[in-house]
Amino acid sequence: MKRYIYITLVILNLTLMSCGEKQAESTEEKSDENFVELTQEQFQKNDLAIGKPEKRTFSEEFEVTGMIDVPPKNRAAVTSYFDGYVTETELLVGDKVKKGDVLVKLKHPDFIKVQQNYVEALSNMKYLSSEFKRKQNLFADQIIAQKVFQSTKNDYLQANAKLASAKEQIKLMNLNPEEVAEGNFTSEIKIFAPIDGKISKLNVAQGKFVGKSEMILEILDVDHVHLELDVFEKDLLKIQKGDSLRFEIPEISERNFLAYVRLIGAEINENRKVRIHAHPLDKDTNFTVGMFVNAYFETDSKKQLALPETAFTELDDKTYVLKLEEEKKEGFKFKKIEVETTAPQNGYKPILNSEMINANSQFLTKGVFDIVTSAN
Repeated sequence: MKRYIYITLVILNLTLMSCGEKQAESTEEKSDENFVELTQEQFQKNDLAIGKPEKRTFSEEFEVTGMIDVPPKNRAAVTSYFDGYVTETELLVGDKVKKGDVLVKLKHPDFIKVQQNYVEALSNMKYLSSEFKRKQNLFADQIIAQKVFQSTKNDYLQANAKLASAKEQIKLMNLNPEEVAEGNFTSEIKIFAPIDGKISKLNVAQGKFVGKSEMILEILDVDHVHLELDVFEKDLLKIQKGDSLRFEIPEISERNFLAYVRLIGAEINENRKVRIHAHPLDKDTNFTVGMFVNAYFETDSKKQLALPETAFTELDDKTYVLKLEEEKKEGFKFKKIEVETTAPQNGYKPILNSEMINANSQFLTKGVFDIVTSAN
């Protein structure tokens, strides 16, 4: 009976010693999880790099949306002052035109009537002008009564008004009044381009009837595009005329472009937004009117210690960097440190809890992700 009790106590002591050793090993392993050791060969083979944090300027950023557009003076809706049938057009959407180019030719029998009215008004005016001067001289010599002279004067003024009206109609038809006065009538008129640009809309075809004031086509001068941005009321005071911004066109590219604020709207719309006009600085880029853009404004600039974004890695929803703790001939020892940071700007990310480091600390700045994940 005594021998049995002795054996039991020995087994119990061995079990307690084993548990103590396992607990110590577990604590040591847990402690080692925060450190990573690399040999010189591993460091060079994986093309790793070490660097110190730098003071970098970071800004708070807010996003707005908008689109590429042109000023009203660079957008022309081409119409005709007269009804007519399209007799000639060779244009397609996207074609470039110069100011003064013939866009469309229209034909209508009423065009002859307008020219006829002008010639008749011109002839009548010549007669009444001569008659007015004759009666004016007779009235000055008191040969005719004032009533007779006044009647002739009224006829002369009315004829002059009709002639002026008929002449303006000839000009609206883009015809030369002098040629029409010589009897060179035409049933066809030409519509000319009012500005340089590209055809953006085309609303005609051969033989189509076009009513007066109906849009025939639209021209856009895309050499002067700008951004139309909608900024929320809460962000309006953060923006000043002349401020710089960057923007991207997410549907076609991730490339960033630069612009500056040209004008700020005078009122808030029903969606509690204000229209901002911004001019792009990239003049050589072929922006297309109607493209949707995302624009980014930066405010509240601060200088903070920062590392290249390649020095950070994510693990279990936490962000880590590897701080150099010891460098020997055999290799390197790094400590894994949890840090707080924000989105990268210009290739760098700030360390917000910078009390954990200083400007002389050294960190692994390349290959961090592979090292941390392999260590776990």
